[in-house]
Amino acid sequence: MRLQWKSSMNGREIRVFRGKLIAGLLKRSFWKDDAYGELNGHMMRFKTKGFWKRTTRILNIDGTKELGHITFNTWKSTAVVTYENQTFVWRFDSWMRKKWKLGNGEDFVHYVKTSSWKNEGDIETENISPALVLTGLFIYGYFWKIAAAS
Repeated sequence: MRLQWKSSMNGREIRVFRGKLIAGLLKRSFWKDDAYGELNGHMMRFKTKGFWKRTTRILNIDGTKELGHITFNTWKSTAVVTYENQTFVWRFDSWMRKKWKLGNGEDFVHYVKTSSWKNEGDIETENISPALVLTGLFIYGYFWKIAAAS
């Protein structure tokens, strides 16, 4: 499936499109590394804890059931996602940080930033939950925020 994403200038809101139709949204908190989002009917929350060793819990939209978690490796700009008892690896595919992917072999999602001036791009998925598509965008936002602060 092919989708497109566009982020606001401050990176707090990412909209996901299927053609010209909005298919989903990811909205980040202003003060914390928390977010909530929806894509193709999959509604979820991200709650981040920790300072040096950050982890994020992936929760249902009510925040009552844990669906998985994200462990960040900030120094290597990678992350490991455990979602519904499966493990996925998130990493940049280019040194310019314009391509990244989340996957575990046959199930994957590829992201490409298509503009040098705007924060937008394409998404290509294969056999992966829409919740993980949002997770990949959440992780990108986390590393984008770190790069912008430094």
